Amino acid sequence: MSYAIAGLALLAAVTLVNALLTVAVSKRWRTMMAPAPPAADPGPPALAVQEGDRAPAFTLHTPGGDVSASALAGQPALICFLRPDCGPTRDSLPGIQRWAEANTPSGARLVAVVSGSPADAGPLLEAVGPLTELTATDPVNGPVAGAFGVRHHPSFVLLDADGTVTGTGIGQGSLPALDLLSA
Repeated sequence: MSYAIAGLALLAAVTLVNALLTVAVSKRWRTMMAPAPPAADPGPPALAVQEGDRAPAFTLHTPGGDVSASALAGQPALICFLRPDCGPTRDSLPGIQRWAEANTPSGARLVAVVSGSPADAGPLLEAVGPLTELTATDPVNGPVAGAFGVRHHPSFVLLDADGTVTGTGIGQGSLPALDLLSA
């Protein structure tokens, strides 16, 4: 008789464990099958750098030499991220030219980073070439664009002489400094 009681107790324990595991698995399955909550509105596009941030580490190989955050130290700089097949990029060129004409004579630096292959970037490089020798191509989603968090073109980052971001903009007309003619 004691074997029968021990067998029934063991069967009851196994049944209880099985029931607990079944409940746990079904709860987990329900949470996995539940619809995802609506995504938060990401808001307007933004760069990874914001006003007040230090310029991230980057190196860009240009005909005028290597450009990095430390190489730009000591003078204000405007870094423009451009794309050859982008209408707003072409529309922003007069503002970039006005900024360069007003600021580079006093030592400010203009850096043009063209997204894409050198073959595709040719006409855009020719357009910004007279404004600065600090032009280069960066692969789409390349390391320089990645350091600044660039996902949209044109994008602009304005640095002061200490390498601190003083302004950012995405899209034509997004950086007031291009229209204010000052660094």
